[in-house]
Amino acid sequence: MQQFNFRVVSAEDADADVPVQVAGRIMIDVQNLLTDIGELMVRREMRTQNSLPNGVDGRFTLTAGGSGQSLGSSGREDGTLLEDALTVLCAELDRANLSSTVPEETSNHIEAMGRKRIAADVLALADDLEGYIMTYGPEGSMRRFRMNARVSLEKEADMDISALPSAVIGAVVRDPSRQYRWLFTNGIDTVPVHFAAGVSPGDIASYHRSGLVIATGRIVVDADGNLAELRDVNECYIFPLIKFRRMITARRDLVLLNPVVACPSFDPEKGVWNLRQEDLGIDISKPSWDEAVAAFHDYFIFLWETYAEQDGPFEGEEAEVSGFLRSLAFP
Repeated sequence: MQQFNFRVVSAEDADADVPVQVAGRIMIDVQNLLTDIGELMVRREMRTQNSLPNGVDGRFTLTAGGSGQSLGSSGREDGTLLEDALTVLCAELDRANLSSTVPEETSNHIEAMGRKRIAADVLALADDLEGYIMTYGPEGSMRRFRMNARVSLEKEADMDISALPSAVIGAVVRDPSRQYRWLFTNGIDTVPVHFAAGVSPGDIASYHRSGLVIATGRIVVDADGNLAELRDVNECYIFPLIKFRRMITARRDLVLLNPVVACPSFDPEKGVWNLRQEDLGIDISKPSWDEAVAAFHDYFIFLWETYAEQDGPFEGEEAEVSGFLRSLAFP
Protein backbone atom coordinates (compact mmCIF):
# COMPACT_ATOMS: atom_id res chain seq x y z
CA MET A 1 0.00 0.00 0.00
CA GLN A 2 1.10 3.59 -0.49
CA GLN A 3 2.58 5.38 2.50
CA PHE A 4 0.56 8.13 4.20
CA ASN A 5 2.14 10.65 6.57
CA PHE A 6 1.04 13.36 9.01
CA ARG A 7 3.71 15.89 10.00
CA VAL A 8 3.47 18.72 12.55
CA VAL A 9 5.70 21.79 12.82
CA SER A 10 5.55 25.08 14.68
CA ALA A 11 3.74 27.84 12.78
CA GLU A 12 6.49 30.28 13.79
CA ASP A 13 9.59 28.12 13.25
CA ALA A 14 9.41 24.98 11.14
CA ASP A 15 12.74 23.80 12.59
CA ALA A 16 11.68 24.13 16.24
CA ASP A 17 10.96 21.06 18.34
CA VAL A 18 7.32 20.23 18.95
CA PRO A 19 6.53 19.58 22.64
CA VAL A 20 5.67 15.96 23.38
CA GLN A 21 2.29 16.86 24.87
CA VAL A 22 1.33 18.78 21.72
CA ALA A 23 2.52 16.08 19.33
CA GLY A 24 0.79 13.45 21.47
CA ARG A 25 -2.58 15.21 21.43
CA ILE A 26 -2.43 15.68 17.67
CA MET A 27 -1.46 12.06 17.08
CA ILE A 28 -4.38 10.92 19.23
CA ASP A 29 -6.71 13.24 17.29
CA VAL A 30 -5.59 11.75 13.95
CA GLN A 31 -5.88 8.20 15.29
CA ASN A 32 -9.38 8.88 16.66
CA LEU A 33 -10.43 10.29 13.29
CA LEU A 34 -9.05 7.27 11.44
CA THR A 35 -10.70 4.81 13.86
CA ASP A 36 -14.12 6.46 13.49
CA ILE A 37 -13.79 6.56 9.71
CA GLY A 38 -12.75 2.91 9.70
CA GLU A 39 -15.64 1.88 11.93
CA LEU A 40 -18.15 3.62 9.67
CA MET A 41 -16.61 1.97 6.58
CA VAL A 42 -16.76 -1.50 8.11
CA ARG A 43 -20.33 -1.13 9.37
CA ARG A 44 -21.41 0.03 5.91
CA GLU A 45 -19.64 -2.89 4.24
CA MET A 46 -20.81 -5.58 6.66
CA ARG A 47 -24.24 -4.12 7.54
CA THR A 48 -23.50 -4.69 11.23
CA GLN A 49 -25.70 -2.84 13.71
CA ASN A 50 -23.47 -2.57 16.78
CA SER A 51 -19.73 -2.54 17.52
CA LEU A 52 -17.09 -3.94 15.18
CA PRO A 53 -16.21 -7.64 15.18
CA ASN A 54 -13.38 -8.50 17.59
CA GLY A 55 -9.99 -7.33 16.37
CA VAL A 56 -11.18 -5.37 13.33
CA ASP A 57 -10.57 -2.00 15.00
CA GLY A 58 -6.87 -2.90 15.23
CA ARG A 59 -6.73 -2.76 11.43
CA PHE A 60 -6.71 1.05 11.67
CA THR A 61 -3.68 1.57 13.93
CA LEU A 62 -1.07 4.13 12.86
CA THR A 63 2.60 4.22 13.89
CA ALA A 64 4.66 7.15 15.18
CA GLY A 65 7.79 8.30 13.37
CA GLY A 66 11.14 8.37 15.08
CA SER A 67 11.15 12.15 15.42
CA GLY A 68 7.95 12.13 17.45
CA GLN A 69 6.53 14.78 15.11
CA SER A 70 5.08 12.48 12.45
CA LEU A 71 2.51 9.74 12.18
CA GLY A 72 2.25 7.25 9.35
CA SER A 73 0.69 4.08 8.02
CA SER A 74 2.48 0.84 8.74
CA GLY A 75 2.53 -0.45 5.16
CA ARG A 76 1.03 -3.85 6.05
CA GLU A 77 -0.18 -5.88 3.12
CA ASP A 78 -3.29 -7.50 4.58
CA GLY A 79 -5.75 -5.87 2.23
CA THR A 80 -6.76 -2.34 1.28
CA LEU A 81 -8.94 -1.46 4.28
CA LEU A 82 -6.35 0.75 6.00
CA GLU A 83 -5.34 2.47 2.77
CA ASP A 84 -8.98 3.13 1.89
CA ALA A 85 -9.66 4.54 5.36
CA LEU A 86 -6.61 6.81 5.10
CA THR A 87 -7.80 8.01 1.70
CA VAL A 88 -11.17 8.91 3.24
CA LEU A 89 -9.40 10.61 6.16
CA CYS A 90 -7.48 12.83 3.76
CA ALA A 91 -10.73 13.60 1.93
CA GLU A 92 -12.32 14.64 5.24
CA LEU A 93 -9.42 17.01 5.93
CA ASP A 94 -9.67 18.34 2.36
CA ARG A 95 -13.38 18.91 2.99
CA ALA A 96 -12.57 20.93 6.13
CA ASN A 97 -10.17 23.03 4.04
CA LEU A 98 -13.06 24.28 1.88
CA SER A 99 -14.61 27.67 2.61
CA SER A 100 -17.99 25.98 3.09
CA THR A 101 -19.38 22.46 3.06
CA VAL A 102 -22.81 20.95 2.68
CA PRO A 103 -23.70 18.22 5.22
CA GLU A 104 -24.15 14.86 3.54
CA GLU A 105 -27.46 13.02 3.58
CA THR A 106 -27.59 10.10 6.02
CA SER A 107 -29.72 7.06 5.34
CA ASN A 108 -29.47 5.34 8.73
CA HIS A 109 -28.47 6.00 12.31
CA ILE A 110 -25.09 4.31 11.79
CA GLU A 111 -24.09 6.78 9.10
CA ALA A 112 -25.51 9.71 11.07
CA MET A 113 -23.52 8.77 14.17
CA GLY A 114 -20.44 8.25 12.01
CA ARG A 115 -20.76 11.71 10.43
CA LYS A 116 -21.29 13.27 13.85
CA ARG A 117 -18.18 11.64 15.32
CA ILE A 118 -16.02 12.41 12.30
CA ALA A 119 -16.96 16.09 12.39
CA ALA A 120 -16.16 16.25 16.11
CA ASP A 121 -12.80 14.55 15.48
CA VAL A 122 -11.82 17.09 12.81
CA LEU A 123 -12.80 19.99 15.08
CA ALA A 124 -10.74 18.55 17.97
CA LEU A 125 -7.74 18.19 15.67
CA ALA A 126 -8.07 21.82 14.51
CA ASP A 127 -8.27 23.07 18.09
CA ASP A 128 -5.16 21.12 19.16
CA LEU A 129 -3.25 22.43 16.14
CA GLU A 130 -3.49 26.06 17.27
CA GLY A 131 -0.01 27.54 16.80
CA TYR A 132 1.13 24.58 14.69
CA ILE A 133 0.89 23.42 11.07
CA MET A 134 0.04 19.90 9.98
CA THR A 135 0.67 18.51 6.53
CA TYR A 136 -0.94 15.25 5.49
CA GLY A 137 -1.39 12.86 2.64
CA PRO A 138 0.48 10.23 0.64
CA GLU A 139 4.15 10.73 -0.11
CA GLY A 140 4.51 13.12 -3.03
CA SER A 141 1.09 14.70 -2.46
CA MET A 142 1.28 16.26 1.00
CA ARG A 143 -0.91 19.30 1.69
CA ARG A 144 -1.53 21.64 4.59
CA PHE A 145 -4.54 21.31 6.86
CA ARG A 146 -6.63 24.46 7.25
CA MET A 147 -9.91 24.69 9.13
CA ASN A 148 -12.08 26.84 6.85
CA ALA A 149 -15.37 24.98 7.22
CA ARG A 150 -15.74 25.23 10.99
CA VAL A 151 -19.35 26.47 10.98
CA SER A 152 -20.52 23.62 8.76
CA LEU A 153 -18.60 21.00 10.76
CA GLU A 154 -19.93 22.37 14.04
CA LYS A 155 -23.45 21.85 12.71
CA GLU A 156 -22.62 18.24 11.87
CA ALA A 157 -20.98 17.64 15.26
CA ASP A 158 -24.05 19.09 17.03
CA MET A 159 -26.52 17.16 14.86
CA ASP A 160 -29.36 15.69 16.93
CA ILE A 161 -29.66 12.03 16.02
CA SER A 162 -31.58 11.01 19.12
CA ALA A 163 -34.73 10.33 17.07
CA LEU A 164 -34.07 10.72 13.34
CA PRO A 165 -35.94 9.27 10.36
CA SER A 166 -33.81 6.28 9.53
CA ALA A 167 -33.65 2.52 9.02
CA VAL A 168 -32.39 -0.44 11.03
CA ILE A 169 -31.98 -4.19 10.49
CA GLY A 170 -33.60 -6.66 12.88
CA ALA A 171 -36.80 -8.53 13.64
CA VAL A 172 -40.19 -7.69 15.14
CA VAL A 173 -40.91 -9.98 18.10
CA ARG A 174 -43.56 -10.25 20.78
CA ASP A 175 -42.87 -8.95 24.27
CA PRO A 176 -42.95 -12.09 26.46
CA SER A 177 -44.01 -10.09 29.52
CA ARG A 178 -46.69 -7.79 28.06
CA GLN A 179 -49.49 -8.83 25.73
CA TYR A 180 -50.05 -6.69 22.60
CA ARG A 181 -46.62 -5.10 22.98
CA TRP A 182 -44.00 -5.50 20.28
CA LEU A 183 -40.21 -5.35 20.47
CA PHE A 184 -37.49 -4.99 17.87
CA THR A 185 -34.29 -7.00 18.19
CA ASN A 186 -31.01 -7.63 16.40
CA GLY A 187 -29.88 -10.24 18.89
CA ILE A 188 -27.86 -7.73 20.91
CA ASP A 189 -30.30 -4.86 21.44
CA THR A 190 -33.96 -5.59 22.14
CA VAL A 191 -35.97 -2.36 22.31
CA PRO A 192 -39.60 -1.19 22.23
CA VAL A 193 -41.08 -0.56 18.78
CA HIS A 194 -44.07 1.71 18.22
CA PHE A 195 -45.81 1.65 14.85
CA ALA A 196 -47.30 4.60 13.00
CA ALA A 197 -51.05 5.13 13.16
CA GLY A 198 -51.57 3.86 9.62
CA VAL A 199 -49.99 0.46 10.34
CA SER A 200 -52.69 -2.14 11.05
CA PRO A 201 -52.43 -5.07 13.49
CA GLY A 202 -52.44 -7.35 10.45
CA ASP A 203 -49.44 -5.51 9.01
CA ILE A 204 -47.57 -5.87 12.30
CA ALA A 205 -48.31 -9.59 12.45
CA SER A 206 -47.01 -9.88 8.88
CA TYR A 207 -43.77 -8.13 9.84
CA HIS A 208 -43.42 -10.54 12.75
CA ARG A 209 -43.88 -13.58 10.49
CA SER A 210 -41.40 -12.20 7.96
CA GLY A 211 -38.47 -12.65 10.34
CA LEU A 212 -35.52 -10.51 9.29
CA VAL A 213 -36.58 -7.04 8.09
CA ILE A 214 -35.42 -3.47 7.57
CA ALA A 215 -37.62 -1.18 9.68
CA THR A 216 -38.04 2.50 8.75
CA GLY A 217 -39.18 5.16 11.17
CA ARG A 218 -37.73 7.33 13.91
CA ILE A 219 -34.69 5.53 15.27
CA VAL A 220 -33.97 6.56 18.86
CA VAL A 221 -30.38 6.09 20.00
CA ASP A 222 -28.58 6.74 23.26
CA ALA A 223 -25.54 8.98 23.75
CA ASP A 224 -23.24 6.27 22.38
CA GLY A 225 -25.33 5.69 19.27
CA ASN A 226 -26.79 2.39 20.49
CA LEU A 227 -30.35 1.52 19.56
CA ALA A 228 -32.78 2.54 22.32
CA GLU A 229 -36.26 2.61 20.75
CA LEU A 230 -38.13 2.68 17.43
CA ARG A 231 -40.98 5.14 17.00
CA ASP A 232 -43.50 5.82 14.22
CA VAL A 233 -42.37 2.79 12.24
CA ASN A 234 -44.27 3.00 8.97
CA GLU A 235 -42.86 0.01 7.10
CA CYS A 236 -40.78 -3.14 7.50
CA TYR A 237 -39.15 -4.41 4.33
CA ILE A 238 -38.13 -7.99 3.71
CA PHE A 239 -34.70 -8.45 2.16
CA PRO A 240 -34.27 -12.03 0.94
CA LEU A 241 -30.68 -11.42 -0.22
CA ILE A 242 -27.68 -9.50 1.04
CA LYS A 243 -24.58 -8.69 -1.01
CA PHE A 244 -21.07 -8.31 0.40
CA ARG A 245 -18.55 -6.58 -1.85
CA ARG A 246 -15.69 -6.63 0.66
CA MET A 247 -14.98 -9.49 3.04
CA ILE A 248 -13.46 -8.32 6.33
CA THR A 249 -11.85 -10.10 9.26
CA ALA A 250 -9.45 -9.10 12.03
CA ARG A 251 -6.53 -10.36 9.90
CA ARG A 252 -7.31 -9.17 6.38
CA ASP A 253 -9.87 -7.92 3.90
CA LEU A 254 -10.68 -8.83 0.33
CA VAL A 255 -12.43 -6.63 -2.24
CA LEU A 256 -14.54 -8.67 -4.68
CA LEU A 257 -15.18 -7.77 -8.31
CA ASN A 258 -18.49 -9.64 -8.06
CA PRO A 259 -20.30 -9.60 -4.70
CA VAL A 260 -20.95 -12.75 -2.74
CA VAL A 261 -24.70 -13.11 -2.23
CA ALA A 262 -26.10 -14.64 0.96
CA CYS A 263 -29.63 -15.49 2.11
CA PRO A 264 -30.38 -14.03 5.57
CA SER A 265 -33.07 -15.28 7.94
CA PHE A 266 -34.17 -15.21 11.58
CA ASP A 267 -35.71 -18.04 13.58
CA PRO A 268 -37.76 -16.44 16.40
CA GLU A 269 -38.37 -19.78 18.12
CA LYS A 270 -34.65 -20.54 18.48
CA GLY A 271 -33.56 -16.91 18.61
CA VAL A 272 -30.86 -17.44 15.97
CA TRP A 273 -29.79 -15.44 12.93
CA ASN A 274 -28.73 -17.30 9.82
CA LEU A 275 -26.70 -16.52 6.70
CA ARG A 276 -26.54 -19.14 3.97
CA GLN A 277 -24.57 -19.36 0.72
CA GLU A 278 -25.34 -22.62 -1.06
CA ASP A 279 -22.63 -22.43 -3.75
CA LEU A 280 -19.96 -22.29 -1.05
CA GLY A 281 -21.69 -24.55 1.46
CA ILE A 282 -21.78 -21.77 4.07
CA ASP A 283 -24.59 -22.04 6.61
CA ILE A 284 -23.99 -19.83 9.66
CA SER A 285 -26.31 -19.58 12.69
CA LYS A 286 -25.55 -17.21 15.58
CA PRO A 287 -27.45 -15.56 18.46
CA SER A 288 -27.18 -12.08 16.89
CA TRP A 289 -27.16 -10.51 13.44
CA ASP A 290 -23.68 -9.03 13.93
CA GLU A 291 -22.21 -12.35 15.06
CA ALA A 292 -23.71 -14.13 12.05
CA VAL A 293 -22.23 -11.57 9.65
CA ALA A 294 -18.79 -11.71 11.29
CA ALA A 295 -18.78 -15.53 11.23
CA PHE A 296 -19.86 -15.51 7.56
CA HIS A 297 -16.93 -13.26 6.66
CA ASP A 298 -14.51 -15.40 8.68
CA TYR A 299 -15.66 -18.58 6.96
CA PHE A 300 -15.52 -16.99 3.52
CA ILE A 301 -11.90 -15.91 4.08
CA PHE A 302 -11.06 -19.43 5.29
CA LEU A 303 -12.51 -20.87 2.08
CA TRP A 304 -10.71 -18.24 0.01
CA GLU A 305 -7.34 -19.03 1.54
CA THR A 306 -7.98 -22.76 1.15
CA TYR A 307 -9.48 -23.00 -2.33
CA ALA A 308 -8.74 -19.74 -4.19
CA GLU A 309 -5.21 -18.91 -3.06
CA GLN A 310 -4.03 -22.51 -3.31
CA ASP A 311 -3.39 -24.27 -6.64
CA GLY A 312 -4.95 -27.57 -5.62
CA PRO A 313 -5.39 -29.96 -7.34
CA PHE A 314 -9.10 -29.90 -6.47
CA GLU A 315 -11.72 -32.37 -7.58
CA GLY A 316 -15.49 -32.67 -7.32
CA GLU A 317 -17.12 -30.24 -4.87
CA GLU A 318 -13.78 -28.70 -3.94
CA ALA A 319 -13.12 -27.84 -7.59
CA GLU A 320 -16.58 -26.27 -7.83
CA VAL A 321 -15.95 -24.18 -4.70
CA SER A 322 -12.56 -23.08 -6.04
CA GLY A 323 -14.06 -22.10 -9.38
CA PHE A 324 -16.92 -20.19 -7.79
CA LEU A 325 -14.58 -18.27 -5.46
CA ARG A 326 -12.29 -17.31 -8.31
CA SER A 327 -15.29 -16.09 -10.32
CA LEU A 328 -15.98 -13.53 -7.61
CA ALA A 329 -12.56 -11.91 -7.88
CA PHE A 330 -11.26 -12.51 -11.38
CA PRO A 331 -12.86 -11.46 -14.71
